[in-house]
Amino acid sequence: MSLTPYRIQSIALTDTHLLLTLASGHTLSEPIKRHIRLENATPAQRGQWQLVDDGFGVVWPALLAPSAEGMLNVLDLLWDQRYEQAMAALAAAEWQLDRLPLADQELVALWRMEADINNGGFMQFLCNWGDPTCQLALQALRKAGATHMLAVLSRMRGLIDRFEASPEVVELNDIYGAMTEAEQEEMETLDHAFWDYPDQLARLGLQHYGVKIQP
Repeated sequence: MSLTPYRIQSIALTDTHLLLTLASGHTLSEPIKRHIRLENATPAQRGQWQLVDDGFGVVWPALLAPSAEGMLNVLDLLWDQRYEQAMAALAAAEWQLDRLPLADQELVALWRMEADINNGGFMQFLCNWGDPTCQLALQALRKAGATHMLAVLSRMRGLIDRFEASPEVVELNDIYGAMTEAEQEEMETLDHAFWDYPDQLARLGLQHYGVKIQP
């Protein structure tokens, strides 16, 4: 799907929020306190914003050197909303993942993947949620066209293949300790490759799963 309707048209500021008006006519409200540089900035500095990334991103040159995607990007905000919607559906389903439509299952898996790998690496993700959630995340990355992240996660998963019938592995938590030093080093390298975000996951995810702006 085209993301053109979600480009930023204008920005207004209150004492506590950024109000982003999009080409679609929707308005997103983003708390300033989520962005420490903005929170600590003067009203004049907050007002010195510029659009980047074809209208999807915002930079404040007085606060931080401009980047290609911006200090704040509307696609990240919309992707967070998709995650929040999927997690709310999971809570409503009493945390039974298989009760959700497949698209929501995949979004939950991607949220768990990002949250856990960014916090403690692939083994935290695997041990917390098991291989079915890992397979859902792989499926979701493939569908969204996030080819680089798919390759990284696939290799992470591939490193544990040999332990499926290993007598020394009783629980998933046993796997890391059973790895060779070389395997542990490769897993650490792969964690770092994931943290570099080789694909624009928010953009690809929204193009595949669509945008659902909360009222």
